[in-house]
Amino acid sequence: RSILGHDNVVIIADEDTRPFYAGKVPEDILLVDDVRDIWMRDFSTVNPAQPVQFTYTWASMTEKQSRQVQKSFNDFADRYGIQRRHSGLLLDGGNIVDDYAGRVITTARFMQDNELTYQQAKQELKRALGASQVAILEPDEEVLAHSDGMASWVDENTLLVNDYSKTPSFRTLVLDELKASFPSAKIVEVPVQYQTNPPGQWEGFESACGVNLNAAVTYNYIYVPTFNMPHDQAALNIIRKNTSKKVIPVNAESVCPMGGSVRCLTWQLSGENARKLILAAREL
Repeated sequence: RSILGHDNVVIIADEDTRPFYAGKVPEDILLVDDVRDIWMRDFSTVNPAQPVQFTYTWASMTEKQSRQVQKSFNDFADRYGIQRRHSGLLLDGGNIVDDYAGRVITTARFMQDNELTYQQAKQELKRALGASQVAILEPDEEVLAHSDGMASWVDENTLLVNDYSKTPSFRTLVLDELKASFPSAKIVEVPVQYQTNPPGQWEGFESACGVNLNAAVTYNYIYVPTFNMPHDQAALNIIRKNTSKKVIPVNAESVCPMGGSVRCLTWQLSGENARKLILAAREL
């Protein structure tokens, strides 16, 4: 409902979960199909304009399960004729934060998963994504180690990053890498307040509650997760001051205990790929 009237949106739901949406959202945005995980960002494609699909890792599940999840997506994407390039590199889409114009952020998990040195990892990502500048951060949590809980490109030359002032040495590591990798970028720190052990937290996962930068950024809008926490308004104010896009808060209290948030739940497409899914939902 937050997205409606701003960007086109399609909700993918299987037969068992469709009843939860029936009558609550327009029927012509519901696409009934079988994709076997909710964190669509991770196993789909990155960069809506020039989609690339990496090989899904299994940080949050077994290798067999991860292959089943990615196969379900492959079958779905092929069914609707989604055009994309494939890469054999191991990477979750949540560990790519890019400005769609050649600047990319990932974490050291990408190096570890692919057994690459720092320089090799940068070169591989430049080659796979056509990137010109790549930053590789130390992750702020060790389970998924995704960069999209750490930073967000919100405008042409503006990068937001969590304020890690409570851990000064880690803050220095993160800012030094970002400044060295993107020397011309405007880097702005945003308050973050981690909520540990919220009700409903999934075992083995870090909570995503309190991380406002796990936002879905589109051409004209930024959908920012909020959590009814004291720092929310300060974070929203800073984001609004540093972007020309319209900032739309989305309450994520119900989903963040599971380890993900607004960006994690979304797969972004543009052009002909987007048109195919929009029309498919309208026709079913």
